[in-house]
Amino acid sequence: MSKVDDTFDFADELVDEWGQMVKLIVNDGNPQYDPETGATTNSTTEYDVKVVISSLDIKEYGGLYQANDVKIILDPVQVGYIYLTEADYFLVPRENAPDEYMKIIEPKTYRGDRPVAYVIIARPQ
Repeated sequence: MSKVDDTFDFADELVDEWGQMVKLIVNDGNPQYDPETGATTNSTTEYDVKVVISSLDIKEYGGLYQANDVKIILDPVQVGYIYLTEADYFLVPRENAPDEYMKIIEPKTYRGDRPVAYVIIARPQ
């Protein structure tokens, strides 16, 4: 265990105070092909998590993003320290509208032996 693991967990306090509830959908491996029907299905796990969603300054990450991209901060304890990928996404509830689908385009972890925070760039679809 590194010093950062037992010194602080900065994401939990930030998320507890400023976060909102969303659904995180994590793809569990490769799609499964059914030869009888010709269909492929993805196995997924759904997590109810609290996240902080903020605007993204285009200059902040080298200007490679679209104007509507957002930054999402997630406490990794909520998902058991799994590693997120570009195949995963968020469903963000909206008042009087369908949930907004936000695809993860760049998941980053900040870590010691275990991630202490995820800072994720996501794109509303």
